[in-house]
Amino acid sequence: MNQLTGHILLSGSSPSTTNIHYLSGFTAPDPFLYLKTTTGGYLLVSSMEKGRAEKQSTPGTQVYTPEDLGLKGKKAWNRVEQIRVLMERASIRRLLVSSDFPVGLFQTLKKKGIRISVEKNEACPERKIKTADEISKLRKSQRAAVMAMKAGIDLIASSKTGAQSCLYIGKEKLTSEIVRHLIHKTLIDHDCAGVETIVAGGDQGTDPHERGHGPLYAGQSIIMDIFPRSEKTGYWGDITRTVCRGPANPELKKLYNAVKAAQAAALKEVKPGICADDIHRLCQDIFEKRGFQTLEKEGRHVGFIHGTGHGVGLDIHERPRVGRSGEILEAGNVITIEPGLYYPGLGGVRIEDTVVVTQSGFRFLAACPKKFELL
Repeated sequence: MNQLTGHILLSGSSPSTTNIHYLSGFTAPDPFLYLKTTTGGYLLVSSMEKGRAEKQSTPGTQVYTPEDLGLKGKKAWNRVEQIRVLMERASIRRLLVSSDFPVGLFQTLKKKGIRISVEKNEACPERKIKTADEISKLRKSQRAAVMAMKAGIDLIASSKTGAQSCLYIGKEKLTSEIVRHLIHKTLIDHDCAGVETIVAGGDQGTDPHERGHGPLYAGQSIIMDIFPRSEKTGYWGDITRTVCRGPANPELKKLYNAVKAAQAAALKEVKPGICADDIHRLCQDIFEKRGFQTLEKEGRHVGFIHGTGHGVGLDIHERPRVGRSGEILEAGNVITIEPGLYYPGLGGVRIEDTVVVTQSGFRFLAACPKKFELL
């Protein structure tokens, strides 16, 4: 990108919103503009947000309102006019936009004679390598996730088995909703927000993204997947554990042990220079050798039906991907390792930790026990 070309980002969709946050340090509930150039960044916000933007934005970010740039009346709220005057202020003649840029606005800018094209490369490829400050922020979110996980597990462990193996807390049936409420309350106590938290028992857990609802039962696997976002920094944590209240049947134990073995083996392979695909294939091989096939059964995919992991940062899912991505791990990547197996009629099991890739291997952002049967 030369000095005559700028990359314009409009907040309102991910990853553009989080890219602006990464580049400028600022975010807001209403859409706003950011222009990235070779000489610095230009932030265009409403007059209501200017004071906060000036305080929060990174050094070198120039903050403007439409009025600062001479726009008044209806023109002050016209995105085309905002972009035009921002280009003039930055001495930019051409624009690049990300693939999530609004199509209608793109076409209007083109009709107005602005030279604009879609950027083939990422706006912020450097986000893959986390700084020490980012790792610290991620660690705090992961610690909150661990505290919430322990609270959820303790609640399930304290339950009693009632009629038809239903779990009870006192005289009340223990449900996914009750466990999730405690998890979210614990996250709030640690300045984090729980988003789409999963507490899914039995066959509900065989759909990896089923949030879970209704009563929980003894002898069934219960998947808890907690991914909190820090209210202060915007960085995420991510952890999954699978538990069973009371004894599990032998086949369910075999399922859990296979996933635990695959995760342990995958973690040992995490280091700079390794292809993420190799880690994924290792998990697949372990499952195959233990007799757990991935296939389509009765119109539904079962077995190991998702990737082994993903990057975590200002987005809960970001680069690098661990599984069929071809990406090479580098020191400073923060990734999850989360193999899982899913078989309706038997149950689902997933175990996940978030780790940082170091010069010689990896380290956990926060430790959390792995115990399946809560006896």
